[in-house]
Amino acid sequence: MGTYPTTPRAAFISWCSAHTGIFLANDELIGLTSLQAGAFVTATSEAVSAINSAAIAKNAYLAANDVANMKVATLRTTASETVRTIKTFAITSGDPNVYALAQIPAPAVPTPVAPPAKPSDLQVALDPSSGAVTLRWKAANPVGSAGTSYIIRRRNPAVAGSGFEFIGVTGTKKFVDSTFIAGPDAVQYTVQGQRSDSSGPLSDVFTVNFGRAPGGGLSAVGFVGAQPDAPVKLAA
Repeated sequence: MGTYPTTPRAAFISWCSAHTGIFLANDELIGLTSLQAGAFVTATSEAVSAINSAAIAKNAYLAANDVANMKVATLRTTASETVRTIKTFAITSGDPNVYALAQIPAPAVPTPVAPPAKPSDLQVALDPSSGAVTLRWKAANPVGSAGTSYIIRRRNPAVAGSGFEFIGVTGTKKFVDSTFIAGPDAVQYTVQGQRSDSSGPLSDVFTVNFGRAPGGGLSAVGFVGAQPDAPVKLAA
């Protein structure tokens, strides 16, 4: 079958179309009956006609699909404007039955987001070179409660009657107290979550005791609670 191209289809159809007149004019000279030559011409003509019809149908489909997409886009815009108009009317009229008549759901009543969670699992690390104290903690805030900040307060328990004073705020669960001046043997911290006008519960008082690490150098040991009953974290 290597005497003519079978693929691609366009090359095959082109070859057949070029040979219809040749086969028809020389049928007896090339061993064909007039019936055979005629059948080849008819088959070629029908194949070309079918290909042309398919191309026309394909182009019509693409054009119709483009029109359908445009109409659907217009419908989306119209539907959005229509529903928005109905909702606006329901709000301004104060009639909740509007939603039922239109068979569209009424807007859900916003659920207040719970306050920030109580900070817990506080940890402490001390930079001996600068004296900076780094606090870290955990807080399992509610889902959808982005934007929580944390207020840090500090107290020197060695000063009788002293209270916790604001020393900074952070948007992460980490705070570096670079204002601490070395001297006291212990310092206490509290952490409190804040989101907009919603305040979370205070953390337990976190007491940090300072001392000498084995082999020299400074150390910081953190305890939960005002009294250092049980150490929770240690960082050299």
